[in-house]
Amino acid sequence: MYSFSNPDYNKTDDNSAEKEPKTMQKRPTSYEVISQPYLLPPRFPVDWIENFIQRDADITYLHYHNCLEIGYCCEGSGVFIVEEKILPYSKGDVCIIFPGQLHLAQSVKGQVSRWHFCFLDPKTLLGTVCPQAWNESAPPGYSRFTNIVNPSDAPEISLMAEFLMKELGQQMTGYESAVRSSVWSLITLIDRIINPLSDQAFEAEAIDRASMNKISKSLEYISQHYMEPIGIDALAAACNLSVTHFRRTFRSCMGMAPLDYLIHVRMQMASALLCHTDNSILNISEQVGCATLSSFNRHFKQRMGVSPSKWRAMKRQ
Repeated sequence: MYSFSNPDYNKTDDNSAEKEPKTMQKRPTSYEVISQPYLLPPRFPVDWIENFIQRDADITYLHYHNCLEIGYCCEGSGVFIVEEKILPYSKGDVCIIFPGQLHLAQSVKGQVSRWHFCFLDPKTLLGTVCPQAWNESAPPGYSRFTNIVNPSDAPEISLMAEFLMKELGQQMTGYESAVRSSVWSLITLIDRIINPLSDQAFEAEAIDRASMNKISKSLEYISQHYMEPIGIDALAAACNLSVTHFRRTFRSCMGMAPLDYLIHVRMQMASALLCHTDNSILNISEQVGCATLSSFNRHFKQRMGVSPSKWRAMKRQ
């Protein structure tokens, strides 16, 4: 998730290999993969990073950890790549990254964002009160989780994560008990979102992953070039699929057509820029790759329900 200048940050020696996840999620693209395990204290297995500055450096590698990662965005905006997923984020969002998940983040160009992060082992931290589903590294069905939680969609998760970060930052009397309580609440809330319904859901998940692997290079390309003109032929070629097969597979995986997804990413990035910069609406429309201001306004209102100017005014009240 972090754009570390030194990718060996917090690495351990070879003797810690057993601390790493036994399995790592399938590498989605040609990115270099880096392991960044944490050696957490056994009595209180939590690590804490305050006010981490996420810069706008291009994503050139993905990394993974041996523990659960929870982040709270204090300011700024940008985009995550979590395995095959492209997930815009902005102030107040919470990131949940499970052990072994490949990920990294990038702030919007010309901007930085600020995060609090904690890394923890729920099973060891909570002991016998840890929910049964979390007795392994992650609950069943976790790959269906969106990883970035918006406060408008799940305000209780945002508030609980903010409380967790406050307790870790202040470390007042009894903070360890408060942290355990908030972690228990958070993973309970996450379980409700994941909520695998049946064994068939897990079989479908394996099928979904195989299909996602087929289109992963198009997702990577969109995440890096959404501000440029992109045609369906180029996306299909990146995946070595015919246009017809690519359209069908993409819609099955993402629930929308490839070019609709491109517009979705553009509007998500535009919404973050409207909230966190003073750039003109015309400038923002150009930054996210819209050909004309009128098309930008039309697409934005279709997806956000209000015009860009009204969106900016609402978010700054």
